[in-house]
Amino acid sequence: MTGQPAALTDGLVDGVEYTVLGSGGPVTLFAHGLGGGRSETRPLAGKVRGTRVLLSFRGHGGSDALVDGWDYDVLAEDIRAVADRVGATRCVGLSLGGGALLRVLRDDPDRFERLAFVLPAALDSTRADGATVRLRSLGHAIDRGDADEATALLMAEVPEALRERRGVELLLRRRAADLVTRPAPVPSGEDRPLSDRSVLSRISAPTLVVGQEADPLHPIALARELCSLLPNASLLELPEGGVFWTDAVRVQSALADHLELP
Repeated sequence: MTGQPAALTDGLVDGVEYTVLGSGGPVTLFAHGLGGGRSETRPLAGKVRGTRVLLSFRGHGGSDALVDGWDYDVLAEDIRAVADRVGATRCVGLSLGGGALLRVLRDDPDRFERLAFVLPAALDSTRADGATVRLRSLGHAIDRGDADEATALLMAEVPEALRERRGVELLLRRRAADLVTRPAPVPSGEDRPLSDRSVLSRISAPTLVVGQEADPLHPIALARELCSLLPNASLLELPEGGVFWTDAVRVQSALADHLELP
């Protein structure tokens, strides 16, 4: 994609709220995970050069509510709306955001010049495992307004060896307090990013896939599989808790290096 605004400011487009960091090119859009928001993708954008745009999907943050819940078409619409508004030529999808990005690329494989998928959670099948149960439990805690229970559930996803690390509980308590201020985002029904994985062969943009070990919500095998199916992809494998806890600086640097290249 070509062309970008001379200057970007925070905004709202088609009910989707976004925040702009930095200035100049390239313009990179960051899409968060389920129940997340702009604060979740901000660390990933930390070292990326140019303009970084952090969206909040509808049903999240200050974006419009979704009365009937989300599906990947809805999320893909959000990515397209913000990307077109800000002139994004790169996109980073985290977890659910990666699934939404795949739905965009299914219909327009050349939409972005560079791509990154961080902790992919689904490809061409729905999730019906323990991860789904954990997310449902978190949703119940959010709808009850129970910040303590939400914090405990979020803490359970942090590697046990890291839970006593300074600042971890405080960070998750802040996230939980934010989550319980609005209804939990729920799917409108069973959905999957792709129905036919063969469409991945049409995505030629250089792609970085980031996965981590021992993550039931984001199996490392799925990250490896996605990388193997994309024609121009490389894989960064990290130990347990690597993306946000033990190897965050490495992830930030890898994303910055990958996204800066022409």
